[in-house]
Amino acid sequence: MKRTFLHIALSLLAAMLALPAMNASAATRFSDVNANYWAYNEIHYLADKQIIKGQNGKFLPENPIKRMQAAEMLVKALGLSTKNRPNPHFKDIKPGDYGYEYAATLADEGIMTGSNGYFKPWDTLTRGQMAKILSEAYDLTYIFGSDFDDIDEESWLYDYVSCLVDNHITTGYDDNTYRPNDKLKRSQFAAFMARVLEDSFKPAVLFKTVGYDWDEDGGLTLLVEARNNFSYPVEATDALIAVTDNGEWIALDWFEFAPNELRLTAKEAKRIQLYFQPDYVLTDPGDLTDITLFSKTEVIKK
Repeated sequence: MKRTFLHIALSLLAAMLALPAMNASAATRFSDVNANYWAYNEIHYLADKQIIKGQNGKFLPENPIKRMQAAEMLVKALGLSTKNRPNPHFKDIKPGDYGYEYAATLADEGIMTGSNGYFKPWDTLTRGQMAKILSEAYDLTYIFGSDFDDIDEESWLYDYVSCLVDNHITTGYDDNTYRPNDKLKRSQFAAFMARVLEDSFKPAVLFKTVGYDWDEDGGLTLLVEARNNFSYPVEATDALIAVTDNGEWIALDWFEFAPNELRLTAKEAKRIQLYFQPDYVLTDPGDLTDITLFSKTEVIKK
């Protein structure tokens, strides 16, 4: 996992326990996940992509997800080949066992390497483990970091959880905790995975660069699309936005929006300009080829 430590910026189902697969198609629907279920869209998005399946038309969203189930989801989502992978010599799973090929593949990729020689395929995945494997699997980076009350900055989990926060994959709980030792439900893992794969599922107002221009003084103007992913109208009041290009630090600035300047209906997108003054640009003007924006935005529900 790449970790971006820019202190100046503010110092991801497997075989259902080996149950037979359903015929997956774009019309896949689960009888126990109705249209009002909080992760309905995310679950069916993954089913349509044949990343998850259920049993007898059910998904069992409230059941805990096992490490082997998560491993199969990851292999399918990443499109990884399971052929000719070296034997990781786990003490609790061997060639010929169900799911061995998924465990061997992820161990070879350095994504799920087990602990003390054990893969623990049927242990329930925790929120902390989920943060690590998603960050490793998708090479996530972070800029601002996380500030949960139960994740110390010196913890081995800090970098991984920060990646999920800064990429709008998790927001934690209302009491400002992440709860890394809590066990994950199948629905929760599906939601996190969908957010990694598809930006429209991320619970945030997202900023995406449409164009840019350097001025003579070295200031940077970005034309961005601000998109409201929430299912209700919001107004953005201010945002801390960091700019990177090909993983390199470009600029950081704080933006305050005038009343109604960035009011967005549900799922609405709006283009605005953001100007980064020269003092907040940390590179010389040049061509930018792969701009990524990291943002922390305050919104009011309207």
